[in-house]
Amino acid sequence: MLAVCPDHGYYRGEFCPKCGKKGRFLMSDKEIDILGRLLAGLLRHFPDKLNLKIDGRGWVDIKELLDALKISRSGFQWLREEHLRALVETDPKGRYQIYGGMIRATYGHTIEVKLDDLPEADVDVLYYPVTKEELEFILESGLHPSDRRKVHLSGSIEKAIEAGKVRTDDPVILKIDAKRAREDGVKIYKAGKDVYVTDFVDKKYISLLDK
Repeated sequence: MLAVCPDHGYYRGEFCPKCGKKGRFLMSDKEIDILGRLLAGLLRHFPDKLNLKIDGRGWVDIKELLDALKISRSGFQWLREEHLRALVETDPKGRYQIYGGMIRATYGHTIEVKLDDLPEADVDVLYYPVTKEELEFILESGLHPSDRRKVHLSGSIEKAIEAGKVRTDDPVILKIDAKRAREDGVKIYKAGKDVYVTDFVDKKYISLLDK
C-alpha cells in the first residue's frame, strides 16, 4: 500500500519505515499497479489515446492528466495530485519526475522526446544485457536503440542481469566504458535510480564482462 506519514512523508508499506507508525492510507497495491501501468503507457508510448498534450521533453500538465484519467477511467474519480506525487516520490526505479505542475517519464519512451536536461552520468562503467545470439553483432556494430528511442544502460551488474532476464534466462553482460565515452564527448544521462540513457554506444566502448 501507499501511505503518508505526517512526519516523514510518503512511503510504501503498512508502516512508516522511519518511525514505525501507521500513516494515512492513499492507495492499495492493486491501485498502485493499475495507475503505474497507465502512467507508463501514457507518458512513454501513447499520450494521444487520452488526447494529452506532451511537450518536446516529455512533460504533461498534471491537471490535464488527472482530468483525462477521471473521464476515461470510472474507477479513478478519487485520484488527486497528491496520489501522483506519492507514486512518483516512492517509485523504486525513479521512473518519473514532477516539476512546476508537470509530470514526465524519464526513460523508456517509444515516442520522440529530448532528455538532454537530465543530469549527466558521473560513473566510469555501465552495463548492458544481451542474448547470446545478439552478442557478436553488437560487439561489431555497437549499441543502437531497438524498441525504445534511447539505449538504456544499467548502473550495476545485478540490474543488468535483472533487465536481461526479461528476454532470456541467461543474459550475457557487456561492460560499457562510460568514462572514456564521456571524455570523447558522448552524452550519457542518468534517467532513473539505476538507469542511464544515451543515443548510441560505439563498439570501441564495449567489452564482454569477465565472469
